[in-house]
Amino acid sequence: MAKRNPLSDNEIRLNNLARKYEELHAEGRSVYMEPDDLADLCLWYDNNHFPEKGDEVMNYALEMYPDSSMLQIEQVYRYLDKGDLDSAIILANQIEDDHSGDLQLLKVRLLIENEEYEKADEFLNSFPPEDFDPIMVANMYMEAHFSEKAIDWLKKHAQGMEEEEDYMSILMNAYSYLGKYKDAIEVCEKLIDKDPFSAHYWLSLSRCYLALRDYNKALDACDFAVTNDEELGEAYLTRCNLYALLGNVQKAKENLQQAIKLRAVESGEMNEFDLALLLEQEYAEDAIKLMNFYLKHIHLNEEQLGNTYFRLGMCYSYMRWDNNASEYFDKVLEIRPNDTEVFVQKAVIFISQNNFNSAIDLLITAVKIDPSRIDLYRIISILSLVLKRYDDFKKYSVMSDDPLTEAEQNEAIKMVENNDEFSINYMLEGVKKNLRY
Repeated sequence: MAKRNPLSDNEIRLNNLARKYEELHAEGRSVYMEPDDLADLCLWYDNNHFPEKGDEVMNYALEMYPDSSMLQIEQVYRYLDKGDLDSAIILANQIEDDHSGDLQLLKVRLLIENEEYEKADEFLNSFPPEDFDPIMVANMYMEAHFSEKAIDWLKKHAQGMEEEEDYMSILMNAYSYLGKYKDAIEVCEKLIDKDPFSAHYWLSLSRCYLALRDYNKALDACDFAVTNDEELGEAYLTRCNLYALLGNVQKAKENLQQAIKLRAVESGEMNEFDLALLLEQEYAEDAIKLMNFYLKHIHLNEEQLGNTYFRLGMCYSYMRWDNNASEYFDKVLEIRPNDTEVFVQKAVIFISQNNFNSAIDLLITAVKIDPSRIDLYRIISILSLVLKRYDDFKKYSVMSDDPLTEAEQNEAIKMVENNDEFSINYMLEGVKKNLRY
């Protein structure tokens, strides 16, 4: 199949930079590049699934240009991507303020990462909006998983930019993260009208249809993604999942092998993104179908196997197939005998069966394994209350993260003594909702 999407001038430039870097580095010679080129090359390696090379290039760049605030800022973002907030803060505090706006935006991001949301808003709003590129601010909110803020910022500060690709791309991603897939599809189709040969836009469209359970349309869009870029491994991976969901095992296996070949996923691992879409939409039966495909056709590593068993248990629990759920939770415990969450979810099953004594035993086991889970004492106290074990109710309430006052305890006991079934059932439903993973 011929690739219809030829390399852009920028992609050609990046390929040439990578080739130059590889050749000179292999010969042990110095690699001279401008800071912007090194930063772009670093990102190119990341996007092509070579994060170690990206780290290598960034370290080399900082050795060559130790005073480059631009490179230092890029390194801080790399730390954030890896979840290393401490290193990010330390380096950010060493950067000399050039008043370009980039450092100010980074400071906002660090405040958000540190969960200082009000300070972040105050800091950002202390500058005139024109000091920042609205696309960059919206993208920062997206990277920090604040999709609604990204949308709000675009609509307030990016008037006149609505038809730009960067604007629409952020808007599409924000709608997707918020589960507004029909809105995301509408924006994605506009992006495809602008660039019908963008494999990434077609893949985004495919995943939106997948999230809406329209697997045939999702497969059509994914075919366009592969047609436009034969080396987009993620497209083969999504196409594998779609074929598995549609029951074409052979096609699913073929696409999975191609995805592995292109390093979209390692052998022994499974695709988390598309499965997460199914789980978020509570498509339990479809999620089970996809996971069973992986269990049958991939030799999953131990971590992936445990995660898959847990998710299967959650799906069956959601469907109220309690025996199947318990079976898979027990499989998880064979791999991870001290997995607190498994004991909690097994307790949920017993609560649904009104077997409160067994649920209490499991929750006590869970909190013994993880003493920080004092929130479980609150659940144990509620179950003890329903069982009219009032001494235990009071004991565990005091130990919980939200202890009741004596007056509140007496009021709760009175409710049970009066057989207020509506309040009791409402309370138990709240318990199950709070405990579900």
